Amino acid sequence: MVEPQPSVLRVAGSGALTPLASLLGAAWAGRERQPTVVVEPSVGSTGGVRAAADGAVDLGLVARPLKEEERKLGLTLVPVARDAVVLAAHPNVAVDDVSSDDLVALFTGARTSFADGLPATVFLRDRDDSGHAPLEGLVPGLRAAREAAYEAHRFRVLSHDDAMGGALAITPGAIGVFSLGALSASRLPLKLLALDGVRPSLETLGNGSWRASRALGFVARPDRLERARAFLSFVAGPEGAAIARANGYLPAAEAAP
Repeated sequence: MVEPQPSVLRVAGSGALTPLASLLGAAWAGRERQPTVVVEPSVGSTGGVRAAADGAVDLGLVARPLKEEERKLGLTLVPVARDAVVLAAHPNVAVDDVSSDDLVALFTGARTSFADGLPATVFLRDRDDSGHAPLEGLVPGLRAAREAAYEAHRFRVLSHDDAMGGALAITPGAIGVFSLGALSASRLPLKLLALDGVRPSLETLGNGSWRASRALGFVARPDRLERARAFLSFVAGPEGAAIARANGYLPAAEAAP
């Protein structure tokens, strides 16, 4: 077991929550509060759960429900925010909206350009990414198209949100599944695309019209939860909620169950 550092609260996990955790940690430090929050580079939700269970971090970051075997680890899940799973594109993509049928066609390779003729470059996240399920639950055929794309080695596969954001930002015609919160908090110069006429935003996420979303939270062992309690109260309070909203995340207290 890794012993905690008395003056440091160590945090790591999902890339969808990492930007918000960093901003919350910086705001906490700006008020000269202790312990200092140190947010590590993304290791994914699974990595965050494992690190929290092992005591390597005080708080793990997750962007999906705990799996059955993870629920046996004795971790407490603390909701933080809701994140819209979105379609992000390079700024040179002129179209503002894609249909479900067009999205599936892009993922299968049946279409290789957008409606205006601009060549499209699709980027995929790894199979375990938490962003797949929310979007694929709304778009029939998208999951099968993604799985077939892996098997055919049709598109480049990126393992972390920061890699996806960087690839989308530098590749003309690029499109991929991304996080509204990560895009907003990191100030990435990407274009958000509407899907079937619905545009992702905090407003459409809050009123339920944008339905592709995931719950973000911290996980911790009981002994580490106690030492993080003051920081968690800050996160759940008015100041933490304002930081979340200002950076594209819907605070947990405002999210529908």
